[in-house]
Amino acid sequence: MAASTLMILYASWRYALVPLTHTIFEYGRYLSGEVTLGPAHKHVNKGKSTGSFSIADDNKARADILKPMKLLKENAKKLNDRVELLRGYSSAGDGGSHLKTAEKRRDAIKNIVPIWFDRNKESRDSKSRQKLKNEVSNDKSASRIAKGKEYEADDGSTLTSEHFQDKKIERQFDSSDNESSKHTQYHDNLVRQIQQQLEIPSKSSQRTLSTLKDDLDNSQNSCPKDGISSILEINVTLVIQCSMDRIWLLSQTCLRWSNPMVLVVCLPSTSVSDDIKRSAVADSIAEIMVHCPQMTVIPHVHDESDSTYPVNTMRNIGLDAVATSHILIMDVDLIPSVDLGQVVIDNLVDQITMHNNKSHKKSQGLQIPMEAIVVPAFERTVDSPCNSIEDCKSYMQNDSKFLPSLFTDLKECVDNKDCIVFQSDTNWEGHHTTNSKKWLKKEWYEADSSGNKSKARRIRQIKCFDSLRYGKSYSEWLLCLIISYLRTHSSTFCLAEEPYVVLPWCPPIKSVHPQPLTPYYDERFYGYGKNKIQHISHLRYRGVKFSVIPQSFAVHHPHPESNVKQVWNNKKENKLHGTMDKLYLKYITELEGVYDSDDIQVVPQCSK
Repeated sequence: MAASTLMILYASWRYALVPLTHTIFEYGRYLSGEVTLGPAHKHVNKGKSTGSFSIADDNKARADILKPMKLLKENAKKLNDRVELLRGYSSAGDGGSHLKTAEKRRDAIKNIVPIWFDRNKESRDSKSRQKLKNEVSNDKSASRIAKGKEYEADDGSTLTSEHFQDKKIERQFDSSDNESSKHTQYHDNLVRQIQQQLEIPSKSSQRTLSTLKDDLDNSQNSCPKDGISSILEINVTLVIQCSMDRIWLLSQTCLRWSNPMVLVVCLPSTSVSDDIKRSAVADSIAEIMVHCPQMTVIPHVHDESDSTYPVNTMRNIGLDAVATSHILIMDVDLIPSVDLGQVVIDNLVDQITMHNNKSHKKSQGLQIPMEAIVVPAFERTVDSPCNSIEDCKSYMQNDSKFLPSLFTDLKECVDNKDCIVFQSDTNWEGHHTTNSKKWLKKEWYEADSSGNKSKARRIRQIKCFDSLRYGKSYSEWLLCLIISYLRTHSSTFCLAEEPYVVLPWCPPIKSVHPQPLTPYYDERFYGYGKNKIQHISHLRYRGVKFSVIPQSFAVHHPHPESNVKQVWNNKKENKLHGTMDKLYLKYITELEGVYDSDDIQVVPQCSK
């Protein structure tokens, strides 16, 4: 209907308004003496027309002026005929065939305005050529596959259709062909990586607290050897690990996060044991990569005989692929807000600037403070859990606003009780220290006691931890277990999730072997439970300060319960729960032996 209306307006302009305007214009010229009349009424004086006359006295002049009016009537008839033609195609009386009706309607519109009808094709061809031109200009195709920055949005000037035709471009490229080429490159590269891991299994030793110094000294990371020397080089990489059954969740993250991403995918050895299986797995991953050029994907083939899910091993593999100043490690089911990447960078720049202005080591170059920035986590509630991937996908397919994009969306979602603090219904103190109620009220910054409003504002600091699950000592951890059992008859909140934080990674100094600023995850932790909280505890023992990012957030997308979580919850038949609990108690004792809390300013426990 909209297309028909547009066609009618166009035809009215072409066949009615233009001729009428022409008639009025010619009549005006005639009255002003600018037109040439018939010989019977010419009075020539040195090449100039003189004298007065009546239009009625000159049949030819009258015919010339009225000619456009005749044309106007003819065009009006054509217009009426074509309007009736379009209306006829809109009627239901076409033998019941909607397809034939649509084809006839399309052909009629194309005959009226062929240039308008083909406008989309010209635009696509122009954009495809511009995109291909950007690709060809970079010879390092392997680097392009890894980093993908050359494939960012078509933000260059787009060739117009006129330029496209005038230059007589001999070759036209369809965007689908371009995507197919990239898909093939990604697919083949993934297959090679998987094949190499099958042929030469990794024999690297576990990275644990006891091997921390050697791990950092001999780190095979990707940090630039020239260091992060300028504030303009500050950037953050999102690091994610997942199994193949969760990879579908990346589609929203790829749309919202434009900064670098690293994905480590766990592939059981039996799932890639032959060429057909390897190709199928690589094909699924490549499909995501085509639409997520900022993402580097690292397949991790896991020995099927080892029933554990190597979550911290994969996180460390992802960390070694990071080449930016900072990292944000999140789970694949946490989707960032649209502005999270930019807001993080802006606040990092402010944080580093303030730190360097106060530093007495300015002569040593840029200093990156060892501080963690918490990203508030929320979750989208649903009436009943989705039990299949297709059901979970349908939430976003049926409602594009299902997941909040920006703060205002999140605030409305919380007010409508469609969003809650992440796991607050099952893990009531899990993110209590973030103080989401205060955050939702936009209480994001520390008060400036100096009264100098020109300074960059310092974001709200976490001066102490509310929850005992953050306890820094063995005795506090035991107390946590006791209190939790008395309240809930389980140790649930002591075992809860911990905050997601932005951390420094690549150092600012030049070095042949750059040493990461943040410790690796302890790879003794696997499966579900304690694998992230051990890292937060480690950061606290190292004296890391914590603050909360303003405005931006992450929101959990519903998904079917994972096998590893089912194992964790089934304590009667599985030992994972008890094994990780005992390991964490041991880990806390190890931290106390490595770090002297008297010499390090650890964020304390809040007084009750």
